[in-house]
Amino acid sequence: MPYGDLWSPHALPSFVEFDERRRPAERILPPLAKLLLPQGVALEFHLVALFVAQTQARSGARWENQIPITKRSTGIAWVDLMAVPAKSSTGGGRPSSYTANKTRQLRASLNLLSNHRLVDIGDPGVRNRYEGFKLLSEDAASSAASFVEYRVPREHEPVIDVPFQFFTRGWVHLLTKSEIAAYFMWLSLSAESEWVTSLWRQRAGLFGLSRDVYDATQALAAYGLVDVLPSRERRQNGTWRNFSTGDKPYGNKIRVNRRGLWRPAPKAVEGVLRKTAALGKWSRVVGE
Repeated sequence: MPYGDLWSPHALPSFVEFDERRRPAERILPPLAKLLLPQGVALEFHLVALFVAQTQARSGARWENQIPITKRSTGIAWVDLMAVPAKSSTGGGRPSSYTANKTRQLRASLNLLSNHRLVDIGDPGVRNRYEGFKLLSEDAASSAASFVEYRVPREHEPVIDVPFQFFTRGWVHLLTKSEIAAYFMWLSLSAESEWVTSLWRQRAGLFGLSRDVYDATQALAAYGLVDVLPSRERRQNGTWRNFSTGDKPYGNKIRVNRRGLWRPAPKAVEGVLRKTAALGKWSRVVGE
């Protein structure tokens, strides 16, 4: 596919190959897509840190991180702000507490974010290098030679407008990484009460996402975060009827429902998962 309006801060070859069935190559993925890993909470940690920065710093200003990783005598810590699948362990070797496991996962997340130049944690071997980590620009503007520190966006800068309830109602912790990426894609493509269709060229080329977005969007619809208007030519499993090579793909129409975020995520997600498990397919809870 000819390279045109694909996302990338760096120069790319004049021709980039895409396959509708596969995720794009790592070298052309935007930062969010690179964090869609099966293990860890790097994506969620980064989003929470961005949210905290925007609550503590003025528009256009840098953010000074004064929150410790682990709990001290007073005040809040990052272990308090993050929901992490950690538990106490007593098997083999020395026992490990829930807090120690949680702290280990947060440090691992910071290592990954540092590798992608989304945070600055200082040089390896430095004592307490994770404390006071700095957020770097989230648009991959930093390089090995020069770090660009994160600044809170100004009012008219181009951004994805994420409602604050995404964080305060717990959705950032309850959605899977693929669901978060799909939700952000729809937020960026649509406005309230506006139906949009994302073809695979946008999904893969602009957002670096695979076909998992289709399954994730079904989950988002069940949670009430988006509304879906199915195409008559599209089957429930995401394939198309009467489709041949060269045809224009049939896409479902999607509309973001921002009010869906107003409900507490734990209750909403649990209800949907219970009904989905009973019926064997994604299903919205009646009355939600």
